[in-house]
Amino acid sequence: MSSSSSVYRLGRGPALVATGALVIATGVLVFAAFLLADDATPRLIGAIVAGALAFVTLVQALRFAFRPPVVARFDERGFMVARPRTRASWKQVDDVTLDGGHLILTGEGTARVDLSMIDPASREPFLREVYDRLNTAHGYTRFG
Repeated sequence: MSSSSSVYRLGRGPALVATGALVIATGVLVFAAFLLADDATPRLIGAIVAGALAFVTLVQALRFAFRPPVVARFDERGFMVARPRTRASWKQVDDVTLDGGHLILTGEGTARVDLSMIDPASREPFLREVYDRLNTAHGYTRFG
């Protein structure tokens, strides 16, 4: 277990699905902006809004493609899970369950992490770090 903070990001598969959806949304918004572009003020405002939204969705698509969002972050004091947003200390966790591809941390700091959202190569280190950090927080040591 490392003593620094660890960051686990959205896996490549889900990130590329989100990127694709955002690129499609960008295309639809650009098309809407061209359809609305006219000299009439209300239509021109609609075209500008659609163009601005297209720019925002394109930036989001690039963000998902090149730097996927954080799913979970761990440090010595506690953890943060992105969806639903949960922050808690390791001592607030009473039980850990692995159920149907979800890691469930229960207690004052209840969190649910869908393991399919984490990069497949990071899943085992993710689970090992959860258990190691919980053992350290509660004062448990390994035999041997």
